[in-house]
Amino acid sequence: MRVCAATSSTDTASGAAVGFSFTDHQYDWGEGRSCHYTQLDGTTATDDDTAPLVFLPGFGVGTFHFEAVMEAMQQQGVSRRVYALDWFGQGRSWPTTDPAPSGSPSTETGFEWGFGPEAAAPFEDLVYSLDNWTEQLEHFLQTELNGKAVLAGNSLGGLVAANLTAKRPELVEALVFLNATPFWGFNKPWLPVWKGQLPVPKSIQAIAALWWNSIRTTETITQLLDFVYVDPQWDKSIIKSIQAPTRAPGSAAAFCSILFAPPTAMPFEEMLKLIRAAGTPVLLCYGRDDPWVVPAWGQKAKRDLGDQCIYYEVTPSGHCPHHETPEPVAFVVREFLDALSAQVDAQTDSRPDPAALLAAMPSEEVRFGERGLALNPRGKGSPRNVFEKAAYGVYCVERYVLRKRE
Repeated sequence: MRVCAATSSTDTASGAAVGFSFTDHQYDWGEGRSCHYTQLDGTTATDDDTAPLVFLPGFGVGTFHFEAVMEAMQQQGVSRRVYALDWFGQGRSWPTTDPAPSGSPSTETGFEWGFGPEAAAPFEDLVYSLDNWTEQLEHFLQTELNGKAVLAGNSLGGLVAANLTAKRPELVEALVFLNATPFWGFNKPWLPVWKGQLPVPKSIQAIAALWWNSIRTTETITQLLDFVYVDPQWDKSIIKSIQAPTRAPGSAAAFCSILFAPPTAMPFEEMLKLIRAAGTPVLLCYGRDDPWVVPAWGQKAKRDLGDQCIYYEVTPSGHCPHHETPEPVAFVVREFLDALSAQVDAQTDSRPDPAALLAAMPSEEVRFGERGLALNPRGKGSPRNVFEKAAYGVYCVERYVLRKRE
């Protein structure tokens, strides 16, 4: 077992605050779409070809959700540029004009835009969907970063990262899944209901208003975070950061669109199959105590990805390990980046050797600070209890059926 000292924002020798800062950026993603990202200050690439690290948020949060892990990475000494991106329709990435203007817009905060009779140019085809965010990420890498990156996504962010990597593997040097959700969007193409394209239909506006006003309250947000975070002393200041985007004039319309948007055409399992075929290295770092994306999902991803995937669990930690337990997440991500840097040949664009990557990563439990945080390598992701064994049994049956069909 290895023990690491917990990082702190204070220099213990002098008592002075250790500098942590980042720079905000806004960029245009086509006409009428202003998108936001942050860059960790004081981190630069060791050479012009070193791929930066990009953190991708889950639903309802934004770049602020990665400040703790970015600070921990800075204190531990990260040698790459580090960014975090806000999805369009969340955080601080929004239309610059009303995408569906009304002659008598609502005066209620968050409901001012998106409820008119028809969509305005250039928003005729706007749907706040996983495919839309995948296109945003592709544009961001190509125009703002001018090349490939290491993508680290939590929950929804992990699924978007997987979707882009499956489609454009040349843009992604490696992946980090932080409790990546394996599914998103439940509105099937054959269902005769709205598909999330603005404007919001009048038939659902009243119900949507009740739902939206309920879900953005301090009480509801607190209940949700109490459920997905293990530590009862989680940082309550994040509530205000979550609520701030809900006051954007188009936030209610974006919420409605997200609820009714169809899923991406490619299921998560197919994404992983293409990622494996492309040879993209993947680090799985999962909060073991997540009640939503339970460990069985991480184990399944490990089996689907094979030897090019490295799997760790953080405990005690829930659905957002980067925010709840930033020190171990920063540690293992930095170790992964260092292992990549030792192998990636930017001139030949060769993929790292999975065996060498695995050999360079921690192979024993690592503990952090006084809270008893533990980072555990999980090897092949073997099931531990009856529930995980049942999930593994279903996995084996699915693979058997697929082989028979082939």
